[in-house]
Amino acid sequence: MKNSQEQSINYKTTSKNEARLLETIRSEGLLTFGVDEVKALTGWKKTRVHNTLSTLTKKGHLVKIKRNTYTLENEFFEKTFEVITDAIKPSYISFWTALSYYGFTEQQVNTIQLVSTKQLKELKIGSKSITITTFKPSRFFGYDNSQGFVLAEKEKALIDSLYQLEKCGGLEEYIKCLKNGYEGLDEQKFTKYLIRFENRSLISRTGFLLEELGLAEKETLKKLKEQRSKSYVLLDPGGDEIQDHNSDWNVKINREVQQI
Repeated sequence: MKNSQEQSINYKTTSKNEARLLETIRSEGLLTFGVDEVKALTGWKKTRVHNTLSTLTKKGHLVKIKRNTYTLENEFFEKTFEVITDAIKPSYISFWTALSYYGFTEQQVNTIQLVSTKQLKELKIGSKSITITTFKPSRFFGYDNSQGFVLAEKEKALIDSLYQLEKCGGLEEYIKCLKNGYEGLDEQKFTKYLIRFENRSLISRTGFLLEELGLAEKETLKKLKEQRSKSYVLLDPGGDEIQDHNSDWNVKINREVQQI
């Protein structure tokens, strides 16, 4: 952690009014803000607010997250997850970013991966990339902000990741995460969330992996089998050669799970 002297804003390159505005933003505890918030704080006209925000951004005191959304430079680098989920609403952090946060993988993930109900473009802020995956509202659940930012619960992060394997490093990486994380999950919640996701192909793939890896209770597997896909699905949608078929789960096996 930086000490208080290092955390303080360097006002040497700011005018008196700019320095006062930065101090006011800090004292008000605004994590993200735009023209309307600054106008309310200062009473300035919108043109002046626009110009001041632009100038402070160029000087490096502010970071522009997206159109009309700013944060203090030190807040962005010290509280990145908090800032991003506050700036992009509704959203929660998931996929490989969440799996890495939970310690399910040793991989260091540089991209911040969000799920939202809105269609939003990828953001690039300095060296950080923020990707946003759009889910329909019925699949936008299983998150909380107990960490100080909006994060997928462990159970939902694993479900989201198997649904879109390319966003967690592929099947091999996913299986490692599943092995590392499953013991600490709430199995009933995981099953409930998986069924609530309403994707039978996903249920078939998940059930097959849980059974093959010996992770789930028999009652859980029985419940999932009742919801499995009625037609055959690929275990790895990105894989090629089909090695075998599993009729219990209606899965076309195109990866050797036990060798991972």
